[in-house]
Amino acid sequence: MLRFLTTSRTEAVGTAVAIVLAIALVATSTGRNALAWVYLQSTDAIERSAHLPFPLDRLDPTCPQCM
Repeated sequence: MLRFLTTSRTEAVGTAVAIVLAIALVATSTGRNALAWVYLQSTDAIERSAHLPFPLDRLDPTCPQCM
């Protein structure tokens, strides 16, 4: 019973911390700028990865046609 209460309390604290951090990211201009920067970096990386000079199938070790 004590172990269950400890786990529940730990999960509740972790959830509360995650909610506070999410609110801080959305509510502050620094947080919003950080989220925008991460979004722009990820979309830029996705755009660059789509234009590789060779098909990605060549990197798949389970592809029998690529051997």
